[in-house]
Amino acid sequence: MSTVYPPHGPAGPAVEAAAIIPGPDWTLTFVLCARGPQAGHWTLPGGRTAPGESAEQAARRTSEQTAGVRPGAMAPTGLYELRGGGDDAGYHLHLHVFRALQPCEVPEGFTAAPDAAEGVGQVHPRDVLPHPVHMRVLNDAGLADYDEALVRRLMLADGMLMRRLDGDLPPG
Repeated sequence: MSTVYPPHGPAGPAVEAAAIIPGPDWTLTFVLCARGPQAGHWTLPGGRTAPGESAEQAARRTSEQTAGVRPGAMAPTGLYELRGGGDDAGYHLHLHVFRALQPCEVPEGFTAAPDAAEGVGQVHPRDVLPHPVHMRVLNDAGLADYDEALVRRLMLADGMLMRRLDGDLPPG
């Protein structure tokens, strides 16, 4: 079957949140995703909102669950629409991204629940190749300089579309 663009997904978008959490020495916090369409990729801490939970609350909760960090003050950084998958297994979501204003260190010996993350690290963005969604988010936030042509190719290979909803135009 051919892929339909935009790929089909649930009637309304799911709401997810991600957090850009600075670490020591200009690093950022990444988790190795254990499930979902980003499984096996390094991502920013994040996940789906729970019923009655705001996107910022979800960013905080998932940062603690997946990376062991408790961010202080956070600022909204971007709002994105994502569509992916093909045929009957598509997804559609709105991703709210927040940035912690102060660095946080992953606690020594922290281990995430196996269904949440397979690993956690604080590394410089130049030293990791995260999921292309997070490559674009970090580029837009001015914290990385991933090649935009590479980001587009990786997204197309995964059958995903991503657009910014908060009115800011991506660089380039």
